[in-house]
Amino acid sequence: MIQQPAIKHAHLSSTPAAFRIAVLIPTFNHAKTLEKVIRGAFESTLPVIVIDDASTDDSPAIISKLHEEGIITAHHRLPENRGKAGAMKHGFRLSRELGFTHVLSCDSDLQHDTCRISEFAEEAQSHPNALIIGCRYPLHPDQPRKNLLGRTLSNVAIRAHCGISVGDAPCGFRVWPLALTERIQGISGRYAWEEEMITRAAWDGWKIRSINIPAIYHSGEQRVSHYQFRRDWAEGIGIYALLLLEALIPGRHLFRGRPRTILFPKHLIGDGAASTTEVWCMSIGILLAILISAAGVHTPYALAAIVWAGICWHVGLPVLLIATSSAWLTAECSLIPISLFIIGISATIPGFFTSRATKKNRQ
Repeated sequence: MIQQPAIKHAHLSSTPAAFRIAVLIPTFNHAKTLEKVIRGAFESTLPVIVIDDASTDDSPAIISKLHEEGIITAHHRLPENRGKAGAMKHGFRLSRELGFTHVLSCDSDLQHDTCRISEFAEEAQSHPNALIIGCRYPLHPDQPRKNLLGRTLSNVAIRAHCGISVGDAPCGFRVWPLALTERIQGISGRYAWEEEMITRAAWDGWKIRSINIPAIYHSGEQRVSHYQFRRDWAEGIGIYALLLLEALIPGRHLFRGRPRTILFPKHLIGDGAASTTEVWCMSIGILLAILISAAGVHTPYALAAIVWAGICWHVGLPVLLIATSSAWLTAECSLIPISLFIIGISATIPGFFTSRATKKNRQ
């Protein structure tokens, strides 16, 4: 049971605020599932805040009814649809005004198990300076392959941006420190915003933690998705590309707390989704190294650019050695590049053992 002081309006002060957490539920046209989600969140004994993103179905009536019953602590209806990012940002502001320090975001489509809310809240109380993300694992057998592809690309992009392996970057079931959301806003307006916030939070020094949750997937009429492939996929690709370019700029985020990630891979074998992200990241890095060598890129400036990009994108020492030695071999066959290539291959070996050594510490 999470112990927290009574709710009251609070203003920012120089003294640290006591830990207060609420459940934040943004919703848009999910009247069929909304009430069940809200009642499930209420059973966790945490206050419930609902943001209606200008729904056009029966959601406003459901929210009003549950508020009158005392199930919803606070709610607000946006005058126009602003997308999930806009609804979440408004919810963050409202939560701060109510004196909360953290919120646990939960989607209103019944794809998040509200029975796990207490577990996330306890983890947040133990790690108040961490962004805690749910990881839907094992995967659901009925989940569309295009969804899994998007999830994998998001995970690999974040791994390249900041060197952190996450297993489910798009998952909206997560605990947000409100101090984080006040410092970092993000520029994306829709679904890519949640992934963008992971990268920017890591760059700002916040810890990123993960908890495995059940993968719940509703097919057919039960599943209501507002994701528009052309619009939201294009925005996501644009955001990931922008963050990759930002990562190339020397700044405070380059080596922050991740020197080992830059040098060696980890968790290449294991039963977690983060291991899959590591394998994908290294595989893509090696593929690019092969393509670079095949293109005959071996000038000193080109090799320097490869090394810099590899460091900034956290591809790891093995991939850097393979890339530079492969490019070198296209110009000159000598013992030095061959040795570097062998060292690069050998340097991947730690990744096949670290996951076993750290398995007990992973969620």
